[in-house]
Amino acid sequence: MRQRFTVIEGGAAARAPAADAAPTADVQVSPIAAPLAWRVDLRRAAAVSEGEIAAWRALLVRARVADPVLADPDYLLSAAQHQSGGRDLLFALAWTTGNGPDQLAAVLPLALPHTLWGQERIGLWQPHGTALAPTIAPDRVEAARMAVSERLRLLRPRAVLLLDGVAGPAARAPAAQLRAVPRRAGIPTQSLVGVRPGRAPSQVERIGEPDRVRDAVEEFLLLDAEVSLAPIIGDPSEAALVRVVTRLFAQRRQVTVTLTRQEGAVVAAAITLGHGAQAVAWRQVAGAVVPERIGRSA
Repeated sequence: MRQRFTVIEGGAAARAPAADAAPTADVQVSPIAAPLAWRVDLRRAAAVSEGEIAAWRALLVRARVADPVLADPDYLLSAAQHQSGGRDLLFALAWTTGNGPDQLAAVLPLALPHTLWGQERIGLWQPHGTALAPTIAPDRVEAARMAVSERLRLLRPRAVLLLDGVAGPAARAPAAQLRAVPRRAGIPTQSLVGVRPGRAPSQVERIGEPDRVRDAVEEFLLLDAEVSLAPIIGDPSEAALVRVVTRLFAQRRQVTVTLTRQEGAVVAAAITLGHGAQAVAWRQVAGAVVPERIGRSA
């Protein structure tokens, strides 16, 4: 039996055009972009990788977040590990795929409800004292919300994602309140007979070198423990958060510890995260003022 062959013509573009054929203009066809798809990764705070952290910081720049310091992974991931308050926290990382390399488009810190009485409503989690909107690329808000909602339904079929104010800009969180401490009682005015008052000079030191920040933070915590009614050191989770956040920000030179001394003693201290207009006065404490020096007049 003879085998049949099927011949398919090809190489038409390589053949010379016929003599009577009209010349044709070159036509450039733009490639059609593939439709965007979404991938949502759910991560515990300790499981977020270095590559995901780098993509997170790039998203902060693209999204022009109003408070990139408090939305930074060094801050949010540390707060989630040390101050979760017993809540089950997850970070939803939503990526766009299908048109070049995957690109992170949204980061949503989420607090999962209790499996028995949580009513399956999943909302945004924010550390105590902050008022931040989730980090989402401006042109991907609704698509990212839908993608995260669908991913959560695979985890919990009846889950409802609540993102109140998701499209709003991040509001600056108020700076930590100055811990008010009563000043020491001074000499009554009527007793100031034949004396010259003179306040002890203050010396302000701003520390930002990574190898000195740790000791400066300990001086801050020591002053806070001495003068505050509710010292940071008395809450192990808050003390750990202060130490970890300042260490991580110091590695990128993004923290400044300001110590104010009078007669060699620290009387005020503050921790600032970030630099320039975006800096945040994160923690601050003021101790008792050194009494005025008294000396007899001639």
